[in-house]
Amino acid sequence: MNVLVISHTYITRIGREKWRELARLHDVNLRIIVPSVWKDYLFTIRAEDHRDDELDVKALPVMFSGKEAAHFYKSAYLEMRDFKPDVLHVEEGTDAFSYFQALVYRRIFAPQAKTLFFTWMNFEKTLNFPFTFFERFNLIRSDAAICGNADARDILRKKGYEKPIHVMPLLGLDAELFRKRSQPELAAELGVRGKVIGFIGRFVPEKGVMNLLEAAATLDREYTLLLIGGGAQEADLRRRAEELGIADRLRIVLSIPHAEVPKYINLMDLLVLPSYTVPHWKEQFGQVLVQAMASEVPVLGSTHAEIPNVIGDAGFTFEEKNWIDLQTKLSTLLDDDALLAEYGRRGRTRVLEHFTNTRIAEKTWAVYQELLAG
Repeated sequence: MNVLVISHTYITRIGREKWRELARLHDVNLRIIVPSVWKDYLFTIRAEDHRDDELDVKALPVMFSGKEAAHFYKSAYLEMRDFKPDVLHVEEGTDAFSYFQALVYRRIFAPQAKTLFFTWMNFEKTLNFPFTFFERFNLIRSDAAICGNADARDILRKKGYEKPIHVMPLLGLDAELFRKRSQPELAAELGVRGKVIGFIGRFVPEKGVMNLLEAAATLDREYTLLLIGGGAQEADLRRRAEELGIADRLRIVLSIPHAEVPKYINLMDLLVLPSYTVPHWKEQFGQVLVQAMASEVPVLGSTHAEIPNVIGDAGFTFEEKNWIDLQTKLSTLLDDDALLAEYGRRGRTRVLEHFTNTRIAEKTWAVYQELLAG
């Protein structure tokens, strides 16, 4: 089976782990097309810095690098003329110009290929021309879809998409990298005391991080609030902690490398994701939940968007934007070591069953088999 994958996501080596698993497990001939340069909002990624000796990765120049929907490849045939894919798998969203481009080239160079796209889009975004045209064209000519969450599936159905839809995350997790390990040196370096309540993400209102800080301030016990990330609210968080008299309990660590994330998660006794809906955004998945669960760190998330679906019965939830409920759950959980330990074990089991690179690779293979059989 020849599978041609096109996505800026796989410009980094670490993003390709599910494809390594797919190639290891099954008889598949993979070719992955990525931009030669991707200008992310924080930094620029160059494909040449992420060369791969295991996978067939082709880095091609793009126009409008960094713009997910608008970018397209400066290529006359996107490898299709010679590779002749059986499956064309593009992970750039429903309205992507690059998907439109790939579908046009597929019609010319690989008309036998089945077509598949991925989307995270879990709120109804207003599109303007030409993206309205691209989306209609792309949906009509797609044989199947993968959605990163249930809301994205429901939106596709509302748009009239009637072909098969599969719900699974874009990326899996390395369960050896994310596992329970003691971190006494890091704990001493940060000076943590008592139970550690953790948060990883952007410091912006919709992530609920300020609300988490205020809920923690009501706790009548020794604890450390560990916030990892960065964003516009950093100064406000520090100032509010001073006002609430908990500045000595707050630790803020800014933008750590991916390889360091497991160490910091293993400092935590509980990871909290208190996100809430705003008009322009909803949580698409919540990968930090899976990382914590794999490390046997219990999780507490709001009932917002995909969060309860990720947690399942292996963690705890509180009603979205109900900060009294958050305070109550924090207090109850931090006082019950046996409950935390039990749900730590449950979280790891859930990740191994649903969210590893191996499981995502197997699910992706099943989608390909169904496509070609149909």
